[in-house]
Amino acid sequence: MGLPYVRAHAGDDARRWTTFPHPHVVLAIARTFTSATRLLSALAAFRGDPRIQVVFTFDDTSAFNAGTEALLRDQDVCLLPWDEARKAPARLVLTASENVDLTDFTAPIVVLPHGIGFQKYVPDSLTDRLRISGVIREEFTDWPNVHMVVSHPAQREQLRSEYPHLAASAAVIGDPIHDDLQASVRLRDEYRRRLGVADHHRLVTVTSTWNDQGLLGQRPTLPSELLAQLPHDRYRVAAILHPNIWFAHSPWQVRHWLADALDAGLLLIPPDRGWQAALVGADCVIGDHGSVTLYSAALDRPVLMGTFGEEAVPGTAIAQLAASAPRLEHDHGLLAQVEAAVDGHSPGQHASAAELAFAHVGDSGRRQAEFFYQLLGLPPPPGSGRIRAVPAAEPKRTEVTAFDVHTTLTGPRTVAVDRFPAAVRAPEDPPPGTIRHLAAAVSEPDDALARSASVIYRPGPLPTDRARPWTHSALTENPGVLLTAVGTLEGCLVAIRDGRIVQVSTPAGSPGGPDAPDVCLLASVVYALLRDRRNPSGHFTLCAGTRAWACSLYTFPD
Repeated sequence: MGLPYVRAHAGDDARRWTTFPHPHVVLAIARTFTSATRLLSALAAFRGDPRIQVVFTFDDTSAFNAGTEALLRDQDVCLLPWDEARKAPARLVLTASENVDLTDFTAPIVVLPHGIGFQKYVPDSLTDRLRISGVIREEFTDWPNVHMVVSHPAQREQLRSEYPHLAASAAVIGDPIHDDLQASVRLRDEYRRRLGVADHHRLVTVTSTWNDQGLLGQRPTLPSELLAQLPHDRYRVAAILHPNIWFAHSPWQVRHWLADALDAGLLLIPPDRGWQAALVGADCVIGDHGSVTLYSAALDRPVLMGTFGEEAVPGTAIAQLAASAPRLEHDHGLLAQVEAAVDGHSPGQHASAAELAFAHVGDSGRRQAEFFYQLLGLPPPPGSGRIRAVPAAEPKRTEVTAFDVHTTLTGPRTVAVDRFPAAVRAPEDPPPGTIRHLAAAVSEPDDALARSASVIYRPGPLPTDRARPWTHSALTENPGVLLTAVGTLEGCLVAIRDGRIVQVSTPAGSPGGPDAPDVCLLASVVYALLRDRRNPSGHFTLCAGTRAWACSLYTFPD
């Protein structure tokens, strides 16, 4: 939970209590969760500098203020009440929210972007009109001490027609988040490993901005649809949701809405950490007119535009991306569209959109730090503003425990298996020649799925003397199943309702190993042979996704 309010000594008598002599106070103003995370990132400019004392305050007037104070407390920052902060002798004021009340601040004020440029119309918090997101409140646009930070000269020109004073004082520094993402590509394999995504998986990352024009607002079931249509042994699905979605409705509610998708293996990226790593690790991104989609394109990831809201501002970088990215057709199958996007992607396909969004690539951190120190009247320390790799994403992962299994005998000795998480899979007729069954782990919590399963399995591994008794008891406890299976050190042991026992062995080792097929896959070979009225004995090849294993089946009577 972090500490309670940590009272920073920032008043006239501060020097009596400080360890470091004469610190320069930088006041960081948070208003929403989104702006707070951007603010924390930008403060890396002062990393390691004992001349700077950063104190925070929280303007709680936003409709999206939930979670912001808790985030700051978890960071153990020096946090001042709003009324006290307005009187603090700050040398520099930083915020990443354009809606903060700046009335009482006379020090230089820097307004950082919490997205990319001015690309979206949003409701104004003080009127019933729409405004361009990212532009500060009207009454402060002529203030001489206010400086907006932008990532590209085109954004300054966008300001110039309506807000000439803002344009004149705006600082074009580039985008440190973009630079950190680019520098993190070298850690792609590690990010995928931490997400639980193997080399043989394609990771599809869904990203949605907030409100009803965003992708989740337009198609709330898309994560579940992807998990239902993309074979589990070839794909993983992650979701990045704008913090305003999380905190307008509550994190509990978001997880509750996505409960079936989470049971089906959805990697739901938490709002405070890891979204950048989920982009770096992605093989395809399905997005909308939000900034995360544009960051994906700048990483040269294949992008499918799931929706493009009317609130998007014409002529901006995101509008340019909409022209170069294929659209997700909502009345067509998802698997074919994802594979076409990945396989048909051309390197540099979205370069024109990225070039319109990001200037000073690779140098933005240094430029941002120099700008802050210039306003403070201090020389920056050597090496300030260095680029750093983004943190890994570690969402809570749910093991899939029930599968809609499709098996096909593609030759006399080859069994191909496609699995789909049963939590999101709608009943449908399988393709001709496909044998379909429901397989559930003994730990499956959904009673209807467990009772409907034809196969009950337990990962194991159990020693052989314990494996056979377990399969027998599982048959007794689940009278509707055709077979039960448990992992062993050699592969798995399968008990059939008619009394036969099948030992399935694979050179890859016991299920659960990094290269071994799991118990559900091995049991699927037996099930397919039984349904095709074949004897489950001999040597076979099991194919699942892009991988294949040699399997030996030996049947002996009970």
